[in-house]
Amino acid sequence: MTELREQHITREMFECWQQGKMEGQREEEFLRHTGTCTFCAEQFGIWMEENLMEPPAYLKEEITRRTRQIDVQTAVKVKQTSKQMQLMIYSLKVGLAVVASIFLLTVTSSIQNMNMEIPSPKSVTTETHQEKESITDKLNRGSSFVTDALNQMTNGVFR
Repeated sequence: MTELREQHITREMFECWQQGKMEGQREEEFLRHTGTCTFCAEQFGIWMEENLMEPPAYLKEEITRRTRQIDVQTAVKVKQTSKQMQLMIYSLKVGLAVVASIFLLTVTSSIQNMNMEIPSPKSVTTETHQEKESITDKLNRGSSFVTDALNQMTNGVFR
């Protein structure tokens, strides 16, 4: 198929390819040449457009008649309803987000207005007692401190 490298594709070659009569290597060279040669690519496109079929005359009537049938109209209504439902769900989500934001703003502003006294951790008086204090004692003291602070905060919010 060295002739393709030196010349452009012909109508006969195109028809042979379109009918599926071209064999592997020859078809590969045909398509490669068509892909690299702008003239042949343009000719290929023109020949492909010539073979397009015209739609039958009854097609428009058939489509119009089919769109008037109940099952098609039902499918369209369901699609419209689902779009409306999606809009409603989105609106509810936005509304919920606004309500939650306002709630959080009011709660945090009331917490800022509270007089909170944070209990100070008890100091250990002797050094020997500090050395002997275990990890569990430190954890218990820390958790008590956090619990007391949370209790004071919640008492201030829910008065």
